[in-house]
Amino acid sequence: MYSYRQTAVPSRRRRRPRYFTKDIETLLYALGDGPVSLDSTVNCLEDCLVEYLSDMMHETSQFAKSQGRSKIKQDDLPFALRNDPMKLGRLEDIKELLNKITRARNMLDESATATLEYLDDEDEEEGEKKPRKGKKRGRKKKVQQNTANESNESE
Repeated sequence: MYSYRQTAVPSRRRRRPRYFTKDIETLLYALGDGPVSLDSTVNCLEDCLVEYLSDMMHETSQFAKSQGRSKIKQDDLPFALRNDPMKLGRLEDIKELLNKITRARNMLDESATATLEYLDDEDEEEGEKKPRKGKKRGRKKKVQQNTANESNESE
């Protein structure tokens, strides 16, 4: 993708951390590979994935720098994907789905708070507290002992 990448493999290879190994293995299995994939296949795919992601982030950071920013925003990704309409469309679909999910969560939160407020208003209108069901919590009152002590003292 970029000309700054060297095509020749250096004589001494650095061992890279493998972040996506499990994900790539499950993806390969889902696409029809055996339950255990070859390590060379997984490593090759991971190298391609890491290179693609780093190239895309490099292009995105270049765009952010041209806009006068030092940090990448989520809105910079469409610029990096502008030459690939399928990936750009998928990115827009994912953004739209995330917006729908957040709106649904907000509506759920609002309806839950509205329901609680409605129930609180109903309780205030009735003016009476409903008796609690089940065991009462806390210490038992010592009313019987106090009355027994008073009756003994009076005799």
